[in-house]
Amino acid sequence: MSAEPVITPPQALSPQERAQRVSRQLAEAARVLRFTTGGRRGTGDSLRARRGRLLVRVTNVVSFLALVAIPTLASLVYFSFLASDQYVAEARFAVRSGVTAGLDAFTALTGVPSVQIIQDTQVVTNYVESRALLDDLSGKLDLKAIYARPEADYFARLDPEEPIEKIVKYWKKMSYSSIHMPGGIVELQVRAFTPEEAVKVVDAVVAASEKLVNDMNERSRRDAVEQADRELRLAAQRLAAVRAELEIVRNQEGLLDASTEASKAGTVIGNVRTRLLEMQQQYDSVKGTVSPDAPQMRNLRLQIQAAERQLEQLQAELTRSKTAVEGPTLSASMTRLSAANLERQIAESQYGGATAALERARAASLSKQIYLTSFVRPVAAEEARYPRRAWNIGVTFAVGLVSWLILCGLVSLVRNNMA
Repeated sequence: MSAEPVITPPQALSPQERAQRVSRQLAEAARVLRFTTGGRRGTGDSLRARRGRLLVRVTNVVSFLALVAIPTLASLVYFSFLASDQYVAEARFAVRSGVTAGLDAFTALTGVPSVQIIQDTQVVTNYVESRALLDDLSGKLDLKAIYARPEADYFARLDPEEPIEKIVKYWKKMSYSSIHMPGGIVELQVRAFTPEEAVKVVDAVVAASEKLVNDMNERSRRDAVEQADRELRLAAQRLAAVRAELEIVRNQEGLLDASTEASKAGTVIGNVRTRLLEMQQQYDSVKGTVSPDAPQMRNLRLQIQAAERQLEQLQAELTRSKTAVEGPTLSASMTRLSAANLERQIAESQYGGATAALERARAASLSKQIYLTSFVRPVAAEEARYPRRAWNIGVTFAVGLVSWLILCGLVSLVRNNMA
């Protein structure tokens, strides 16, 4: 018969032991609760971090595809299989002056052409890139047919239905002109989808530029001749008016020529003064030996007095009126006649200068002031220069990669600031 377990009755705890046991149980419960709460918080933060990293990876992959992979692949396919070959024809020419002139100080020092030549050259290069050129070529060359070829790819060919402003913009993309200093040589390059059409377009552009230079020559010559002829007509009218005024003055004053009248009066007065001096010298030389009352001396004194009166009369005629009626004096008439005669001489000189200028303008109109000299003629290219396939593909990849790296840096910066 088995023995039954003996149950020991619980011993009574003192108040101090009971307080210590309760304190240990509360500390254990607090520790368990702290560990449980900390584990749950760490799990939430880890989950959010994993979700953030996943979002960043997805963003990087999508942006790489959008900015790098897809554009580079599209560029590779287009430039490798779809882009049409473009051939370049080149011409070089110079705008020169037909007038041989001395070098100014700046030209002699630097070797740079004169300002007029540089300006004319810039006129030609600006004309090459303008709508005026397309208007001038429209009657000689069908640019729309050349650049709207169906064989060309969609992105490179011209849409003939576009407005003229876009056609001019397209032409600027297919042509290139520059001025090489210090010689002022113009380089012209034109692209087309066949070598022959590129040469044809360049020839047409050079011919149109030469026609522009010839028109500038013709307009300059015509303006110079018209200006000289106008100046000559004005000089002729002024000369006729001055001659008519001179004739009126002569009739009013009763004199033909002021210089002639003055010369005559001066000659007469000079002769009388000379004779008077001779008689005075004669009288002074004999008065010491001959009595003053002698007939010879009285006669000589009478001659001297007559000569003095005549001299006074002649001098008075220059300052008194020519007629009994009060009127202008002879000196005033001579002054007025001299002034009118001087006006005539000036008018005749101006008329002569205008006549000479007209003759020079007519002579200059027979020669060219400026002309275009082409020394490099366009030839058909054997190899397409455009598009630059490897360059364009590389640029597309490089630009996309740089853009993607910048985007990744911005995303990382935002993520770090939000953490």
